[in-house]
Amino acid sequence: HRDLHSFPTRRSSDLAGVGYLRKRKDGIVEWIIGDEQSQLDLAKTLLPFSKLKKKQLRLLSEIIYQKREISSASKFIDLCRVIDKFKQLNYSKKRTITASLVEKVLIDKKLLTP
Repeated sequence: HRDLHSFPTRRSSDLAGVGYLRKRKDGIVEWIIGDEQSQLDLAKTLLPFSKLKKKQLRLLSEIIYQKREISSASKFIDLCRVIDKFKQLNYSKKRTITASLVEKVLIDKKLLTP
């Protein structure tokens, strides 16, 4: 039973001093960290200790840095392709908004040329 106030969950967010916890409708507890610098700092701190999510932590950092450099629709699509890598890493089945869908919408709205 996952609980917002269970020791490991509450302790992790308290120790880091960033973000807040929320419980989803399916019972999963999510740790929400809104600002990019805190996300980067936490990823860097966790990386040496992570056994299963090293690739995701590195990808998170890559996405944040690349996001800061977006100056055009084509660079935005490049970022979306990097974000799509999470789908393979996490075996995501529910994810429906992909780089190709975003690209199609931007082309349809004439914000990007094919």
